[in-house]
Amino acid sequence: MIDPLMPASLTASRLAIVSGKGGVGKTTVSAALALAAGRAGKRVLLVEVEQRQAIAPLFGERLIGYEERRLAPNVTAISVEPDEALVEYLYLFYGIGRVGKVLRGTKAVDFATNVAPGLRDILLIGKVKEAERRRQEGRYVYDLIVLDAPPTGRLPRFLDAPRAVTELVSSGPIRQQAQGVLDMVTDPKRCRVVLVTLPEDMPVRETVDAADALAKMGVAVGPIVINSVLPEVFSPSKLKVLAKDAATPLAADAEQAGIRLTEDAVDGLARVTSMHARKTLSQRGAIAELDRETSIPSLHLPYIFSPRMGREEIDRLSTELEAQGMVG
Repeated sequence: MIDPLMPASLTASRLAIVSGKGGVGKTTVSAALALAAGRAGKRVLLVEVEQRQAIAPLFGERLIGYEERRLAPNVTAISVEPDEALVEYLYLFYGIGRVGKVLRGTKAVDFATNVAPGLRDILLIGKVKEAERRRQEGRYVYDLIVLDAPPTGRLPRFLDAPRAVTELVSSGPIRQQAQGVLDMVTDPKRCRVVLVTLPEDMPVRETVDAADALAKMGVAVGPIVINSVLPEVFSPSKLKVLAKDAATPLAADAEQAGIRLTEDAVDGLARVTSMHARKTLSQRGAIAELDRETSIPSLHLPYIFSPRMGREEIDRLSTELEAQGMVG
């Protein structure tokens, strides 16, 4: 069993690193968390590091660049790119401006990161650390930073990059930056990983493995967000019956209610009903497995019946987070 420091909410730390297996909705949860925290009065920075431009469409925007941009009341966003981060790094630590600008758009970053493994991740998360530490008039500029992080398969390596760099470099600005990042990600008051999963076997298994790996690295984890949970519209006693054969009870219920259904209508409704019952049983099993394998608190977000995710859907999910008391 994993025994993490138990969080009071998704905003228990100043930096919430949101990750999950590909396709579970980590970007959606990141955006919903940022909106909910913004409505609660927190000044929020929403950060993207994979250059996918996945956040922008959720807010009706075409793209988000390296310059911080307001998306909603109290919510600012930025897309951190390695080239831009390298230019800023060279300027801040070495006072090199012109050379850095020349490097922008070249293969210099690719070359440097091949020579020094982990440097790319240091550049990306180093920008996050700079924002987390930034002050103005004696107070932090941002109360909460939400990082839409790499998926769980790459997250441990992403967060362990500063440790690897400190072992390779004995002194100088690079080590200083790496140590600063390492101090941040291992301090539960400053940083916590929020894992997102679906109520399905494979995402749950990967979530458990990721939580275990992160805990061993000294990174605080939790709560876990179980996303896209289907509503349970049938009683527990009926679920197994309907999963096997929904046609017979549906026909009986329709007859009792005085509703005349054709055979085709009964068959169509039975297929949908049986599928929903089977998925409900499956999600119950997956959630139970997550509870057995971890001691990390979890919260449920509902399945959104929509062909696409946009601002309206994100608003609904952010309201769910508020309702569950997950935004302190």
